[in-house]
Amino acid sequence: MPNQMDKVVAKAKGKVAAVQARTKGLRGVFTKLAEQHREAIALLSHLKNVDDLEKRRELWTVIRKALVSHERAEISEVYSALMRYEATRGIASQHALEAGRLETTLEELDLVSFDDVRWEPAFEQLVLSLKGHIAREEEEFFPVGQEVLGDDAVQQLEDAYVRAQRRELARMI
Repeated sequence: MPNQMDKVVAKAKGKVAAVQARTKGLRGVFTKLAEQHREAIALLSHLKNVDDLEKRRELWTVIRKALVSHERAEISEVYSALMRYEATRGIASQHALEAGRLETTLEELDLVSFDDVRWEPAFEQLVLSLKGHIAREEEEFFPVGQEVLGDDAVQQLEDAYVRAQRRELARMI
């Protein structure tokens, strides 16, 4: 499990990302997603420096659940909404491809033992892929989604997304 300081740092980075997203015109679910992106990156950065295998295993379990629940809830709520509009259908399709690749990368990483020399390069590949995915979402997908859906819809989607993520997390326990 992440220690209390790790959680505080990750949450703080997430809050900064949410403020930055709002200054770019994003609202509702898109600020929540940006916030969670930064929290995940902060925890992944911390995990990279964890040498104790048991602590690494515990932190990885927490991070993996957060990543998978995030992507699945994003697909079921946000990208399903974007699929309804011609202007964002391509974005939703591109996201589905990327999300599938990320989940495959997670599954491949799960097959490597934490003390295996292949774990760190596989982990680095995941982080690199995830950062690219996040950049595309925040710089390309979210602004278009915000424009197409509008403030009211993205605000409502935030609540739906949070509920969906909680359901996904409950299934993983």
